[in-house]
Order: sequence, then structure tokens, then C-alpha cells
Amino acid sequence: MRMDQSLKPESVQVLQGRLAAAKWLSMSEPEVAREASDIEGDPLFRELVYGDQGRSPLVKRRRWPAAELHQGFYELKEELAAGDGSGDIHDLIEKHEDLVGCIRKIGQVNFERYFLVGDTDESFESVCEIVGVKQDVGRKILDLVLEIGARSEFFRPGRVPETAGVRYSCIAEIERDPRETDGLFFRFFAPHWARGRYEIQYDRLEDWKKHRDLTVGERRDLRKLLKRIEMLNMRQDTLFQILSRSSTEQSVFLRSRRRERLRPLSLRELARRIGVAPSTVSRAISRRSVVLPWGEEVPLKYLLTGQREVLLEILKEWRRTGIMRPGITDESLMVRLAEEAGITVSRRTVNECRRKLTSVSEEVVL
Repeated sequence: MRMDQSLKPESVQVLQGRLAAAKWLSMSEPEVAREASDIEGDPLFRELVYGDQGRSPLVKRRRWPAAELHQGFYELKEELAAGDGSGDIHDLIEKHEDLVGCIRKIGQVNFERYFLVGDTDESFESVCEIVGVKQDVGRKILDLVLEIGARSEFFRPGRVPETAGVRYSCIAEIERDPRETDGLFFRFFAPHWARGRYEIQYDRLEDWKKHRDLTVGERRDLRKLLKRIEMLNMRQDTLFQILSRSSTEQSVFLRSRRRERLRPLSLRELARRIGVAPSTVSRAISRRSVVLPWGEEVPLKYLLTGQREVLLEILKEWRRTGIMRPGITDESLMVRLAEEAGITVSRRTVNECRRKLTSVSEEVVL
């Protein structure tokens, strides 16, 4: 793609940045998993994460709030399924059965802290000493986690039906938060999601580069690595905000399983709340799904509902329970919608929805 020669350098950079962001947001989950695996397998990245020669790490991971890795990860032998065109995960696990046993001995808490998330200021040598494994075994565990993560969708409880040939990638299972009565909790299916985002200590980076005495080539590689980390952060931040905010908005529905408790939330409104363009949200949710608290897997866009769709669900329920009885006026329903559901619409909109429900009912009878 050739840039318009009349554009100013600053405009070209902005356009290139937007194109790069669009590219990352359009990546499939298997592609992102492989990118994350490639980044974390870079020796330079591991040096930044685990520190060197007594220096504390320059890159740390910060988990998403109210989120963790799905328990299916720890049921490797029984539950892991074939990856998307990347070979059979069962063969991988059987090949590294000794490492799987080692992970179980380390325990879930220590494994997630030291090998999955890296939530520590300890050096890699200290980490291996703390969990009681040799350094070569520790490195093999890191490599195994990356390999499993690269074989995306290694564990899923079910699959949303394909529509017009579209295959969905399931990101997480939404559950009720056991720590908060009204809260929600996310259990991610892939390690790169469970790790959260990367935090780069830029204020210490220049001193580190001087200490390392990097060559011109190493400095170039470092810039490329940091750029990839920033783009992955941008992509994951955007998608997590979409998941978190849409789930929060639909929390009553997610806790009750009552479709009439869905709230109107358009793609444009969600984009406004997050501070991005509607096209960004559209790219981010494309071909991605989540598992609802009762085990149903649905496209992520299921949580983004139009106002009329919500009105129809509410009126359908009110008709079932006798609230929308013959003789009740559109004006009365309009007032009740505002008071009980917090939805402000015109009398004309209420009338149109009532007529649509009536026509649907007549078609069913016929």
C-alpha cells in the first residue's frame, strides 16, 4: 500500500498506527496466541521479565481484575482437545507427561504466579529454587505453556453453532463472582488471556540498555519487541474492556438468565464509553464468543442488544404475566418502561413493538 505523498510525516505515522491497530484487532485468537507465544519465547523478553544479574524485571504482567485461567487447563489429560489446525494436543501432553506431573506438584497458585503470570520480582534462578525445580525444568515448563497457548482453543466446554461458515473462538466463561454477591468473574481459556497485560518500566529502560551495552542490532530488536508488546496490549485492553463493560451492563441478565432483563447496549454506545471508534469494536468482537453462567456459548455480540430487541423481550414477558393486558394503553406501558426498566422511548415505538408481537403471535397460530 502506497501512502499519499502529499501527507505530512505526522499524518503518515498516525495512519500507519491506525492500520497496525486494525491489523492486530482483526487477528483471530489462534493468530494472537501464536504472536504471544513468539513474544514470550524471545530470549530478550525473558531477560526483561525475569531480570538479570540481580536486577529486578523491566516487564511485569498485570492480571485482569476478577479473572483467572480456566480450570480446564489443569485437567490436561482428560480435557484437552485438538487445536485449530495445529496438531493434536493429546500427543503434546503425552510427550511431556513428566512436565504435566511437575506442574501439578508445583501447585496451581505457584504455577500461575511464577510461570503463567510472572507476578514476582524474583530472578528466574530464585523462582526455580522457590518451587523446587531445576532451571532446565523451569525453562521446559515455560516452553510447554507457550506451546499449549499457541495451539489455541485447547479447552472448551462446547461450541457455538457455526453460522454461514463463521467459526467462533471462545475467549472466556462468565461466572458469578464468589467473592461478591452481584459481581461477575471471567475464566479465560487461553494462557495469553489469563496473563493479563504487560507493564513496561520505561523509566528504567535507558539505564538497563546502558548496563547491557546493547549492540546496534540488539537495540533494533528491542524496539521491535517493545512495539509488538504495545500492540498486543492495545488489542487485549480493547477486547477486555468490551467484555467487561458489556458484561457489567448485562449483569442482571447474566445473574437471572431472564432475557427481558437485558439492557439496550448498541455497538456505537459501547464504543463511545470505551473511547474508540465503532469500527474498532466491530473488529474486536468479530468471530469471538463467551460462555454464559449457565453453560451456553454465544457470540460476544449477543451482549450488545438493540433497544427494540430489548423492548420486544420485555413486552413479551409482560404479555405472558398479564401486565400487558387487553385495554392497557401505550402511554401506560411507556411510563412503566421508564420507571421499572429505565428505558425511555416514545409512545409510537411502544405501539410498533406491540403490533410486531401481535403479528408474530398470529403467524404462529396460523
